[in-house]
Amino acid sequence: MITTKQITATLIFIMITLCSHDLMAQFVEPQPNDYYQRTMTWEQKPQELGYVREADVYWGKLIWRTIDVREKENQYFYFPNTPEGIRGRKNLAYVLWDAIVAGEIEIFEDDEMKIPLDGQVVVERATRSDTVEMAVYDDWGEADYTTVFVPHEFSSEDIYQYSVKEAVYLDRARSGMQVRKLGLAPMEEKYKYIDGEAEFMGTQTLFWIPMQSWNVRVLFAKKEAYCRENLVHLPTWEYAFNSFMYTSFITREDNVYNRAIHEYLTGEDALIESERIEEEIMNISLDMWEY
Repeated sequence: MITTKQITATLIFIMITLCSHDLMAQFVEPQPNDYYQRTMTWEQKPQELGYVREADVYWGKLIWRTIDVREKENQYFYFPNTPEGIRGRKNLAYVLWDAIVAGEIEIFEDDEMKIPLDGQVVVERATRSDTVEMAVYDDWGEADYTTVFVPHEFSSEDIYQYSVKEAVYLDRARSGMQVRKLGLAPMEEKYKYIDGEAEFMGTQTLFWIPMQSWNVRVLFAKKEAYCRENLVHLPTWEYAFNSFMYTSFITREDNVYNRAIHEYLTGEDALIESERIEEEIMNISLDMWEY
C-alpha cells in the first residue's frame, strides 16, 4: 500500500528533475551556427572491432576497390569541396587532411602499412610554394625577369577517387561472409599543361591510412558525412563505410602474379573481370549454405 509519505517523496523528485532540466535549458547555450546544443556525434565512440579467431576463418581473399566520387551516390565524398566545409561538415579529403596536419592519425606509403610517412613532410610537400618567372617592365618597356614564389594550398578538387583495401572472409562463428576494411587511400589526378591545355597523366596515390587504427576509427566516428537532406540525423563517416553507403568497383584481387586488373586488361574487358571477381565472391558466400 502506497503511503502519503511515498507520494510526497515522488512528487518532490519529479519537481527537482523538472527544475534541473529548466536550469540546463537556461545555462547551456547552443553553438552559434545551431539552434540546440549538439553533443551526440562529438561524444560518439567508434564501434568495437569483433574478434576473429583464426580457426573460424576457412576462406579469405584481399581485394582492392575504387570509389569514384563522380558517381551520383558518392558525391558526398567530394562535396563540399571547400576547406571550411558547410556548418563544420567537410568532405572526406579535408577530414583526412585536417587530421594529418594536427598529427592525429598515422599515414603510410604502401597499402601494407609497413612504410610510415611523416605527416609534416607530406604537408610541406603539398603546400610548398611554386616558383614562377615574372616579367617586370621598366619605363622604357624593357623586361627584367624575376622569380616569384606563389604559395600553394592543399585542395581536394583533384581527388576524384579513393582506393579501399578489404579483407573478405568466411567466418564459421558468424556463419557468413564478413568484410574488414584494412586501408584507405585518396587518389589525385595529375595533369600536364601544354600551351594552356591540360593533358591527363594518370592518378597518384597520396598516402594510405590504416582503417583498423583506433585513431582513424575515432576520427571517422566523430565526423559527419554531408549526404542527406535531414541535417539532424547525418551519418558519420564510420557508419558510411561500415554500411557501404557508396558504389565501387574491384580493381585488384590478391593473386600469384601480384598485379592489378589494369595491368593485364583494359577497357570493357577490365570491367568484365571486375564483375567476374565480384560474382565469384558472391557465389562462394552462397555455396557455404549448401550441404
